[in-house]
Amino acid sequence: MAVFYVYQGETYDLEKLGQYVWSPKLTNNGRANAGYTMMTRIKKGDFILHNADGNLMAISIAISNCYSSAQPSELQNAETSVSWNDDGYRVDTEYHELSPALKVINFKTWLAEHYKKDSAFTVNGTGKQQYMCHIDDDHAIFLIESAIKLQNDENIIRLLIAAKNDIIGEKDSEYSPSDIQAINITISEALSLTKPEWSGVKENQAMSESIGTGRPVPKRDPKRAIDALIRAGFLCEFNSDDRTFLRKNGKPYTEPHHLIPLSKYQDFDYSLDVMENIVSLCSHCHNLLHYGRFEDKLVILEKLYNERKEALEKCGLHITFNELAEYYR
Repeated sequence: MAVFYVYQGETYDLEKLGQYVWSPKLTNNGRANAGYTMMTRIKKGDFILHNADGNLMAISIAISNCYSSAQPSELQNAETSVSWNDDGYRVDTEYHELSPALKVINFKTWLAEHYKKDSAFTVNGTGKQQYMCHIDDDHAIFLIESAIKLQNDENIIRLLIAAKNDIIGEKDSEYSPSDIQAINITISEALSLTKPEWSGVKENQAMSESIGTGRPVPKRDPKRAIDALIRAGFLCEFNSDDRTFLRKNGKPYTEPHHLIPLSKYQDFDYSLDVMENIVSLCSHCHNLLHYGRFEDKLVILEKLYNERKEALEKCGLHITFNELAEYYR
């Protein structure tokens, strides 16, 4: 799942009415445009925050991947200050309008102080001058939390809370608390633990739905996490000498981690929830990969990638080290 931020301006009402976002593929002089090209990265289930005239007006959930589409007739006929090429990109969405809208300018100082290079705002905390932007998860969470405080509609409040939880869930964790508990209990109570072999199977990603938003989300099978920890001998696969404590059954405590983040499942043709993509890490290394500095992550990622590259490819998961590293920025 990804979160995007769109600057719609005078087309907001028409696009909301049609339940879509649309942009041309090229500028009128035939050049590529970052705000238009960004449309191609939107996938079904992604969130879009909608800005018009400096206000955060709505949140929507993409109900289609981006696809090629002629300019909708209502945009062609609208009296706007600009005109576009008819050949464009479209994403069908489900709009949920805020009431009231959030005046983003009120948070200019915060956005400047928390500047992120690949987000939707400049170093001065103002909006980027492009149609569609990626927005950093921390920025999205902050704006959604700010909007929640203002809302009058209980349904919108519930949706915004659910959206925030979805974003935080994919940003900060891999398994739900109940899954983690089940994993730990199963391992601690097991009398014998037979080392499993990698399957090398290419399979479709199993899916479920987010309880709060209805978005499609990838399933995590706790048994595969358990098998991955058993296969690693309950040692940290970055440094087997890293300090761990012992479980009740005397086995070292390590944690399962999807090397290719499960949230990137839409970038692949086959399931990421396979044992070949789950590594055993001590708590220190696991938290470093989630919350540490990028340059410190690279050392761990390079070792794990080199050891898993061939196994991942047998499961249909082809990725370069640079592509993997980008997921951890």
